[in-house]
Order: sequence, then C-alpha cells, then structure tokens
Amino acid sequence: MSYYSCRLSLLVLLVASVAAAQPSPPARQLRQRALSLLSSPVDASVQVAKGALTTLTFDSPLLTKSVVVQGRDTHFERFVVEERTVTLKPKVDLADDERLLLTVRFADGAAPQEVLFVLVAAGEQVDAAVEVLRRARSAEALQQELTQVQAQLTALQGRCGDGGPSGLILSGMLDSPVSVKWFDSAAPPGNTSGLKLETGAVYRASTWTVVVVRVLNLAGQRPWSPSGVRLFRLNGQPVPVKSVRMEKPQLAPGEAGLVLVETGALSELPTEDLRLELAEPTGSRVLRISGVSLPALR
Repeated sequence: MSYYSCRLSLLVLLVASVAAAQPSPPARQLRQRALSLLSSPVDASVQVAKGALTTLTFDSPLLTKSVVVQGRDTHFERFVVEERTVTLKPKVDLADDERLLLTVRFADGAAPQEVLFVLVAAGEQVDAAVEVLRRARSAEALQQELTQVQAQLTALQGRCGDGGPSGLILSGMLDSPVSVKWFDSAAPPGNTSGLKLETGAVYRASTWTVVVVRVLNLAGQRPWSPSGVRLFRLNGQPVPVKSVRMEKPQLAPGEAGLVLVETGALSELPTEDLRLELAEPTGSRVLRISGVSLPALR
C-alpha cells in the first residue's frame, strides 16, 4: 500500500461508511501483465481493442524515433512514444486473423537491440498495461529491494496506527487545520456519460488537498470506474493529481460510490474554483464537474 493510499483510506472514515459491493464483471476486462524478454521463446503478442489505451513500459530507454507500428494512420487514433513507454489507442477493431507489428529499438546498445511485438485482436481481455522486462536482476538485488519494501511497510503501519480518527492523526496528515467546503454542481448540458454527481466536498490543509465526490452510475449503464482523472484551473491549466481512490472497485448500474482525488498543497490558489474530469479506461464515458470550490486555508 502506498503512503497516499493509506492517507486516503483514513480520510474516507471521516466522509462516509464503506459498504460492501459485489460489482458486475465488465464485458471486457482490462489486465496488467509482465513480459520478460529473457524467456525463450518470448510470447510478444499484445491484445488491443478499439478505444482502449494500451501502454507498454520498458526497463531500458528507447530510440524513440525508431519505434514504428504497422497501420499507424489507418488503425490508430493515438500513438505516443516516450523515453521508456509506448502508448497506443486503436480507432478500429482488428480482425480475428489480423496481425500488426510494433517494432521497438533500444538506445543502450545491449542485446536485444530490437524487439517485435505482435498486436492482435482482444478477446475477453485487453492488455491495458504491459511491463516489458529486458534486464536480469540478481538475487542479491531482489533481496535488497524486498528488504527495503518490508521496512517501508513496517514504518507505514506504525504511522497509520489502528485506523480511524486516531490513526489519521498518527499518520501526520492532520499537522495543520483542515478546511472543508461542500459543493453541488450539476453536469453540463448534453451530458451523455450516464453518470450523475450526487455530492462533492473539498478537504484542504497546508500540505494536501482532497476532492471527494459521490458519483451515481445510472440504471441501465455499463459498470464504471475512473482511470483518467484530471483537474483543471478555470484558465485551462492542469493541476497535478497525486493519487485517485474509489470507495468500491467499480460502480454497477444504479450504484453510487465515492471517488477521492488527492493533489498537493495548492498554495498558489487561494480560493479558486476547479474543474474535475472523471473518465473510464476507454475514455468514452467522461463526467465533467465544474464549480469544485477550494475552501480558504485557516
């Protein structure tokens, strides 16, 4: 559990009680997996689908200008190559027998210098995140990493205490007065997301800010969970988001739940209103919320 996840878990106790949920499984699941180039043979196939983002993350830097994909103009609405990631979003579904090659070249000169990935049509699962491992790590390095993680976990458990309000104080999260402001903002005209904002509040201290919204997934809609969460100032400037947490893994049709979005201190924004966007993984259902009012710091 990350530090921010622990802090937000404790904050939820001050907002609402968490109800047990049994969400309906999505029609097509998004999966995360690791792919090792040290294996022989290597299964370098990647399942993609129309409208779904797929990101490949590498442990070695890429020759960004040498990374190419077949059907770039005809099959993809998004294809972004960065130093260690390749992100793509198909605009059409691949045929069952269709195969597209993604060629990746590395910048460090070590073997293998080039890898071919085969993009195929997704079945019940879409590869949303693929971690590509190219370098071998020694047993000593893995043991050292495990020891560090265990030490961090022990320290985190000590700070979080037993949860509840006391644990919130022990975590150091309440090192300054907390200001709270509720807001009630309807979705803009023409909202077709199938989602409704029920309530919203902003919790603000000197070192952190958390936006809490209760979202209703209307009856007859698909199960929903946000993966693309963004905050903006009124002038369009983005506000960095540190972490996102949901009260439930996803919202079934007719079900409501809390979404918590944490940012930094925002000391440069005295009481400015923000705009919040919550989007599902495919990006097809986006709830835009304006009038997210920051309370004044005490």
